[in-house]
Amino acid sequence: MSAAGLALIAQAGSFAGIIADNYSSETIAFVVGLISIFNGVGRIFFGAVYDQMGRKKTMLLIAIIFLVTAATLILAQLKGSFIFMIIAFIAAGFSYGGITPTNSAFVYSEYGQLHYSENLAFINLNLLFASFGGTISGYLYDYYGSFLSTFFAMLLAGTLSMFIVFLMDRTAKER
Repeated sequence: MSAAGLALIAQAGSFAGIIADNYSSETIAFVVGLISIFNGVGRIFFGAVYDQMGRKKTMLLIAIIFLVTAATLILAQLKGSFIFMIIAFIAAGFSYGGITPTNSAFVYSEYGQLHYSENLAFINLNLLFASFGGTISGYLYDYYGSFLSTFFAMLLAGTLSMFIVFLMDRTAKER
């Protein structure tokens, strides 16, 4: 999901420029900035959710919001809807913001305090690979001439993450 989130972040300005072509550049910049604002809100929110609801429910909630985000982005593209785009950018930032505190809490709860900093550094290596999400989304846009391919890839990433959460839960019970 990190790669899919970074893919949207990389393409948000271009996508907003197409959907909101009759709006000022300041308005477009503000709307794109909503992703970052709600990323911060999501970090705080999902940290608290993790403490209250645990790993599985938190990860599923993040994945569900991410799936709603991708579906809303598809609707925004198909309908040329500025409102759907704003809703999707807010939801994208919010759900993407949940990944970092969830990763941190997961590493601590799964592996404990011993070597926590090393384990957290290792889990954060995902961002090295996730950083190619923006590049891949650029290639998809160039090849298909639309952002829909990126948004469908985001749907796939959200679905895959839900599957992994269920798989993780099953393997945790087997231990």
